Amino acid sequence: MTAAVELPTTVDPGALASERARGRVVEVAASLLASLDYSGAAGRLPADARVQVSRLRHAVKLATHPSATTPPAVPALELTRPTTAAEVAAVVGRWAASQLWARPDSGPVGWVYLLCFRDPATGEHRPLCGNGPGGQYAGHYWGWTTDLVRRVEREHRNPAWKGKGRLVRVALAAGLTFELAWVEYPATPGREQRLKGRSAYPRCPLCRGTGAPLDAASVMAASLTAPGSTGSVGGGVGG
Repeated sequence: MTAAVELPTTVDPGALASERARGRVVEVAASLLASLDYSGAAGRLPADARVQVSRLRHAVKLATHPSATTPPAVPALELTRPTTAAEVAAVVGRWAASQLWARPDSGPVGWVYLLCFRDPATGEHRPLCGNGPGGQYAGHYWGWTTDLVRRVEREHRNPAWKGKGRLVRVALAAGLTFELAWVEYPATPGREQRLKGRSAYPRCPLCRGTGAPLDAASVMAASLTAPGSTGSVGGGVGG
């Protein structure tokens, strides 16, 4: 017995090309994930990059699952099928370089620093608590500067300073003091913005009891004189 199968009489070239392109993107994404898993590089990526890899993995799963009905939001990768290991590596490199977490920061190089608000009487950590239901609450201040001594000692500690850093002035007016807790050099304003999006407590060595207050002049001098020095000061080296 034979069965007749109805075949479509017309094919939309645009839809067919789009589907093929989508299939190639999924294939390259799967190759990327396989390369990351094989090399173990996935576990060494920054936390935000691991989140993106997890999302990409889920998108590939949806695209290859028979019940998937909506196209997954996969990153825009190559639309040309890699055939060799070198081509796959090139695709992976170009994809990684296009991600926000891998793009080099633009702008001047300086110091990212963390101030920890303290009680001047006890020396203990004491967050700033504003007045009213919408009052400000902050235990730390993130900043960036090209001159660490000027910024910390001549501006932040100056009650008459009218420039950037209003949060510090409000804390001083509320009877608090502060200590320089953590510094990273070299760093750009983009690095400061990324750190501002995270909790400062896990990075503050004063709150964790793993370090002492830093001296801005000593840190700045050491940063500028140490050949090829990179990293952070205040409870561990690293970003």
